Amino acid sequence: MATPVATFVTAFLLVLIGSYGYTAWSIISYQKFLARLRSIEWRIHVNGIRGKSTVTRYLAAILREAGYHTFGKTTGSAARILQPNGQDADVGRKGFANVNEQVRMINEFGRQHAEAVVVECMAINPIYAKWLEDRVVKSDLGVITNVRYDHAEYMGETLEEIAGSLAHTIPRKGIIITAEREASLLKILAEEANKKETKLIVAENNLVSDADLIGFSHFAIEANVAIGFCVADLIGLNRERALGAMQNAANDPGAFRIERLKHRHHEVIWANLFAVNDRESFVNLCEIIFKQYPKHKKVVILNNRLDRPARVRLFTELSIDLGFDQIVTFGDYEAEVSAVAAMQRDLIQSLGNSTAYSEADGEALLDQILGPNHQPSNILLIGTVNIHTRQAENLMHYIEQELQKQAA
Repeated sequence: MATPVATFVTAFLLVLIGSYGYTAWSIISYQKFLARLRSIEWRIHVNGIRGKSTVTRYLAAILREAGYHTFGKTTGSAARILQPNGQDADVGRKGFANVNEQVRMINEFGRQHAEAVVVECMAINPIYAKWLEDRVVKSDLGVITNVRYDHAEYMGETLEEIAGSLAHTIPRKGIIITAEREASLLKILAEEANKKETKLIVAENNLVSDADLIGFSHFAIEANVAIGFCVADLIGLNRERALGAMQNAANDPGAFRIERLKHRHHEVIWANLFAVNDRESFVNLCEIIFKQYPKHKKVVILNNRLDRPARVRLFTELSIDLGFDQIVTFGDYEAEVSAVAAMQRDLIQSLGNSTAYSEADGEALLDQILGPNHQPSNILLIGTVNIHTRQAENLMHYIEQELQKQAA
């Protein structure tokens, strides 16, 4: 019969052997991963606050057009794998998103003999973003689309702090492209690029003409297209072919499109800005859209999620300042919206989780937004703040169905 001391020693040795075995296995696995990674000629890591998914799709399309066997991956709740044939595939995610997913994806791309990989940074926390760049992607070319005020709880309370957080994905001894134009923020990116011996390229909007934007099926942003042109220049693809590739790239599920549909006797111009949740982007896009539809009644949907309280006051105040004629609330924080808009409470229409419409389908929600007026009217309807609530998803599903019917 073994003594307690002998049992303890045996157990200790088994744990020690297991620990050494796991460490050896981890080292060998990581070396195999690095070998696959280094076999990929172009590794592009896309970061920023707005436009990351769209730019990822643009750059993957450009590399495909240039003849590279290219894979891409967008992130978020609608994460997609961008295949070499230009089609999307599901990531196959089980449970919540985890940054280790990026290791699995790049490993798989390497197994399929990828020559180019474009991945959207899937970390908000700068510690994880740095790990993804330094240990996983090791990019040749980095992109920081822009610096906007968002995710302050992780990235910083000022634009300068957010720029510093985003700078963690600047590659070492590579190239970084940005469409950011604010001098103080560019200085931060330039200083970090210099430390890493990396060349900084600023994509200027004047690279893109109004005519270049006409052929897109979604609302294309000059800055995003300009980033695409910069990458095309680097790989030797002419801008005409690069533009065609970007225009033909599959739209991201969250891409902003202006749609026109008939509902009852109303004409509705629908602008899905649910994915736009920073002040500057929202204001700029609204000003552009307002100019296109100056005579339409302006209605905004504030789609507030329970886990995003910081955006409630900001977007309520912006909606008032921008002169919306009607403010509709989805999701949560409806009392808080009314409190912020106390002087304009007659503009508020609550259809969220505190109301009888919390389970309503999209058709019923749109009926309520447009109201009982039987006279034909023109409505500009803009959704913003967050993508996912039950009401927003039901409304988007109904609008998509109606657009397909009307197209048929």
